[in-house]
Amino acid sequence: MTSVFPFSQSVVDIIAGGNFMVVYAAQLAFKTGTVYAHTGTGQLILDGQTYDGVGSFGEVGSSQETEESGSSLSVSLTLSGIDSSVMAETNLNGCRGRPGKLMFVVVAEDGRYAADTLLSGRMDAAQMSFGGNADTNSITVTIVDRMAEWDRTGTERWTDENHRARHGDD
Repeated sequence: MTSVFPFSQSVVDIIAGGNFMVVYAAQLAFKTGTVYAHTGTGQLILDGQTYDGVGSFGEVGSSQETEESGSSLSVSLTLSGIDSSVMAETNLNGCRGRPGKLMFVVVAEDGRYAADTLLSGRMDAAQMSFGGNADTNSITVTIVDRMAEWDRTGTERWTDENHRARHGDD
């Protein structure tokens, strides 16, 4: 019998033991490289990859799941205190449609940790807030699951003209 409980047994075991800390880890594949960050401090190694802590500069927005099976799920990730040059580069290169993943990580008092993927999908367009200096600048990226792609209107039309435009020699 398969379990419908959203967390792995290793995560449940750490939570059941008490005295644990929860952090969120994000993996965001930008055009210029993949960012690995978590909401705690220091470094955390998950699946052989080092995630850098952003502490209070990182924020994970709330997400709501509905009972409707066809509804999409999304979550917003915000990083504040960013230099204007990083914001300009993100604005220039964009991130829409690139892979993103959010993980739930529990860290036990003795240093053991376990992680489960909460949401894996694609990033939507970044929203930027320019405050004039690095202390008040922020970038918000939303990760949407695959169901969101079903909600978007496609650019293809299934007509003879559209088929000939895509496959001229057919």
